[in-house]
Amino acid sequence: VGGQPTNGGNINFAQVALACGYSQATSVSKADEIPAALQKLKDSEGPYFLEIRSLPGARSDLGRPTSSPGQNKDAFMAMLAKL
Repeated sequence: VGGQPTNGGNINFAQVALACGYSQATSVSKADEIPAALQKLKDSEGPYFLEIRSLPGARSDLGRPTSSPGQNKDAFMAMLAKL
């Protein structure tokens, strides 16, 4: 949310996803949990919801984006296709 305060930390998005009809939903909060969650997603029938929870804040040397949202989507889809 761009570093803005949010109440999202109090919402169980995986449970919301299941209530909305997703067949499976998982939430991870550590980098080493992501590969197994992505493999589970790949091996499962969809729709599948994966929440990746991150800590607030940003690196002090973090620059501004150099790619458009569309380019980001294309790069993300290409990465998923390789899984």
